[in-house]
Amino acid sequence: MTVAVRVPSTTANLGSGFDAIGVALSWHSFVTLEACEGLVVEVAGEGEKEIACDESNIAVRAVKALLQNLPNDVAEPLSKGFRLRLENRFPITRGLGSSAAARVGALVAANSLLGEPLSINQLLKIAADLEGHADNVAAALLGGIVVAVPNDESIAWARFLPPLELHIALLIPDFTLETEKARAVLPTLVTRSDAVFNLGRAALLVAALSTGQIDQLKVAMQDRLHQPYRQLLMPWLPQIFEAALDAGALGVHLSGAGPTVAAWCDDESKAETVAKEMWQSLKLASVNGFWKVVSLDIHGAEVVQRG
Repeated sequence: MTVAVRVPSTTANLGSGFDAIGVALSWHSFVTLEACEGLVVEVAGEGEKEIACDESNIAVRAVKALLQNLPNDVAEPLSKGFRLRLENRFPITRGLGSSAAARVGALVAANSLLGEPLSINQLLKIAADLEGHADNVAAALLGGIVVAVPNDESIAWARFLPPLELHIALLIPDFTLETEKARAVLPTLVTRSDAVFNLGRAALLVAALSTGQIDQLKVAMQDRLHQPYRQLLMPWLPQIFEAALDAGALGVHLSGAGPTVAAWCDDESKAETVAKEMWQSLKLASVNGFWKVVSLDIHGAEVVQRG
């Protein structure tokens, strides 16, 4: 039995929604799983020379975490070993949810191969525990726009789609940024005024996206909890944001922990213009990179082959 899963890239935080809001994007990777004797890990595409192909691989750990949540007789088809192939089509450690995609793809593939013994909520809890936060994994698993927060021993989540088509201009700088490093620059305490600033904008962000009042996105994506501090690692960030807004973006934010920047537009051609302007601004800062325009993925992780 072989199971292949298509899993989307994601953008998280969206400025004000730090560690709570994630969005699935139409840029996909693939995870393939089959039972075998021992462990075989293959990586193709992005990161093929850097990603571990042994027990330490995060997708391998995801499969094993799932097996630990199952009775021995249910887990038996994979208990003696498995072959896992990761086909990475979007960049890793760039703020596009590569780790979430690997974990979610592996979990969905293993769950499908074993006859789907675990529910979506159970898969989400395992993925969030492995990832350390739920925003990216929730979006990768469920598709669309997802608000996800930990709640005791579960993940509380709500998923929705905007009432109009939106396009996202991605600017991907040509360097990696580990999430741990991007978190290390964040303060342990914030002021009440900064907390209130973000709470109001996060609420406005969800309301604007769910109702189609996209003229509010510029304000709704403003942030005081993480982007100003992460700017220490990316000093060119303000000029990229300014270039995006001047070119007509509705709102702009750091994608996840960065360094990718995401600018939201209501028209594909405008998104291309915004992407090019951000790219030009990045070049002026003597940083290489590339751009890509995507839309929302509404399906989340999907089994595309089973047999």
